[in-house]
Amino acid sequence: MIFFTKQVVIGLLIFIMKITQCTATIQSASTRFTEKKCVATSYTTYQQISKIKCVEKCNQERQKGMCTLAGYNKATKTCYLSIDDPQDALDTTDEMAGVFFYELQPTGTAFTLSKFSYDL
Repeated sequence: MIFFTKQVVIGLLIFIMKITQCTATIQSASTRFTEKKCVATSYTTYQQISKIKCVEKCNQERQKGMCTLAGYNKATKTCYLSIDDPQDALDTTDEMAGVFFYELQPTGTAFTLSKFSYDL
């Protein structure tokens, strides 16, 4: 019994020693608004909505893999949800128009196990 327990303890120690730290960037997104821009295409439009509600709608859609960019017109309170690349937002002379887009920011590290094998 002591021999078996010793093998289990040694096996567990080997297992623990084989765990390695691997850094991986975990990212979060923040929303930025840029004026005098508009979306090229939109898949959904909301009328008479606030900028905050527009961002909330885009966040909800983003969780489903959709909205990457939201256009907003402050004068008409219109929100345009789009899957366009933020770099493809169009310039406009309309000072009431703008787009919300997401910026990824590193927030920390993650840990993972290395591949290993051991014999008891």
